[in-house]
Amino acid sequence: MALDSDVHNSDSHLHVEFYLSDAKDYKGKPFVRIIIPGDKTNIIEQEVREDHKERFPRQWLYFQMQGQELTVIGTPLSQWHKDDPENFTRSQAEEMQTLKFQTVEQIALASDAQLQRVGMGALGLRERARAYITGKNKTESATELDKTRGELNELKEQMAILMAKKPSGRPKKLEA
Repeated sequence: MALDSDVHNSDSHLHVEFYLSDAKDYKGKPFVRIIIPGDKTNIIEQEVREDHKERFPRQWLYFQMQGQELTVIGTPLSQWHKDDPENFTRSQAEEMQTLKFQTVEQIALASDAQLQRVGMGALGLRERARAYITGKNKTESATELDKTRGELNELKEQMAILMAKKPSGRPKKLEA
């Protein structure tokens, strides 16, 4: 559930991790780490409160389902490098992960302030991320459309066969 003050959906740009603390006094208690991707100087870590659960319900649900195992929601940076190594190098992927960007979507939706911390070429990287996501979505849509068309053609053939068959069953009642 988004907060009333989150009009521009800013929370979706945050990197949020729920984890169990290893600290002596808090051992085994759930904590939350909130990071603005690209800003390694502003990290919030505190014990989980009810408002954290309401503010980040997807991440909280994943934490509950996975225990301490973190699941990335979106296209991992490693997948982008694998699909398009010329536009996104391994060193760029490592740099982005150092700055806590984990998905292509986080880079594509990053604000100008976040990208300023990345440095030169960050705006171009954001545009390449957007192009990658757009291309990926078009490819997936085209594949799904082809599959649906194939199924539709099969159903049309089956329907034509059924319509061509002579109806079986009881003949129509003749009126006297």
